[in-house]
Amino acid sequence: METSEVQKFNLKNFLSTKGAALLAGTVAVIGIGTLAFSDSVADGDKIVLGVRAEGQPLGGLDRTAAEKFFNTVAAQKIHDLTFRCDGEEFVVTPAEIGLTPLVDKAAQEAFSYGRGGSTVGNFNDQIKCILNGRNVKLTAAYDAALLEEKLNDIAAKVQRDPVNALCRFSSGTVIEKVPGVIGKRLNVTELAESLREPLTTLNLPKGAIDLKLEDIAPFVTTEDIAAVDSVLGTYSTNYYPGDRGDNIWLAANSISDKLVKTGWTFSFNDTVGPRTWDNGYKVAGVIINGRPDVDYGGGVCQVSSTLYNAVLLAGLTPTERTPHFFQSTYIAPGRDATVADGQIDFKFRNDLPHNVYLLAEAYGSTLSVYVLGTKADLGGADVVLETDGSYMSPSLYRVWYNGDEMIRSEYLHTDVYETPKPAEPTATRN
Repeated sequence: METSEVQKFNLKNFLSTKGAALLAGTVAVIGIGTLAFSDSVADGDKIVLGVRAEGQPLGGLDRTAAEKFFNTVAAQKIHDLTFRCDGEEFVVTPAEIGLTPLVDKAAQEAFSYGRGGSTVGNFNDQIKCILNGRNVKLTAAYDAALLEEKLNDIAAKVQRDPVNALCRFSSGTVIEKVPGVIGKRLNVTELAESLREPLTTLNLPKGAIDLKLEDIAPFVTTEDIAAVDSVLGTYSTNYYPGDRGDNIWLAANSISDKLVKTGWTFSFNDTVGPRTWDNGYKVAGVIINGRPDVDYGGGVCQVSSTLYNAVLLAGLTPTERTPHFFQSTYIAPGRDATVADGQIDFKFRNDLPHNVYLLAEAYGSTLSVYVLGTKADLGGADVVLETDGSYMSPSLYRVWYNGDEMIRSEYLHTDVYETPKPAEPTATRN
């Protein structure tokens, strides 16, 4: 009984002292050995077990073998990009956009895992890698500017500009309407962005990329001129050919084929633009500070004045109009509308139910402006302009007639013209 108790006591004592020491020693040996192994891996030239790429194990490979592996992967993944539009194909090679696989980066990532940290940290990373695996992805870089340049080259071949619908005269005064054409545009910015991830991850499309072109409506659509059926108002003036006549032709061309939608305001200066040498205008007679003078764009006021009369006869609403300092020779008193770059404009608003369309032509020595629109908008009335008062102070009225019956009369304005000041004396050299 006593011996048994002593033996039992000694076994318990052994487990609590010597056994614990032995277990601790064993763990220490294993730990030291593992850490030593971890250090040996960290100091070696092999990739840690568990590292993979493209579904293949890389553990045990050295740096050179890893680079060879990634170069092989790159060769399999990189190929030409093919774009397709309307049955035509366009090829962009990797070299043309500077597409480069980042082999060194991938090999370094694979090789550096489980290295570079503390001994314990390296050990933990290596154990995690063995248990959970570590995937390395091969990426690539490319020149975004070169890609955009190539895409712009393709865009230039597949895009088309919209074409405005047109009104023109056929066989005299018959109005012919030419349908507009929808334009096509390639959104290069959007396309380039959609390629960013496939290029950088080397997940390039295997087949042709179908290009999606956006529809671009013309400024003047076929629907915009659908209701045009007649000439609402027209007016003509005469001029002499020469530099002044060339300026008239340029300005008339600028206001022709212009749509003014219902509710819109038309600005002569905004439409014609600056009258400068760069824009093709020549030096001709003008009025400056009440005196006859010369400047670029002389004669353009004849275009704005002719337009003013056509606008009035078409039942449109003038919103900004200024008479000349003194009476013009090419138009009746009270019916002129002067303009000057950045200073004096002629504007009108379309208050009619439908759109109107402007046509202008300067041919030979005659300038004509036409306002096309919907005949029903004038309610079947004829519009005429009547002047009252003197030559130097005329009053202008717009009168609506139904046959011989006057429907209504609209007072427009009374102008006061001055006597022209003498021209500035020209300096002479002695």
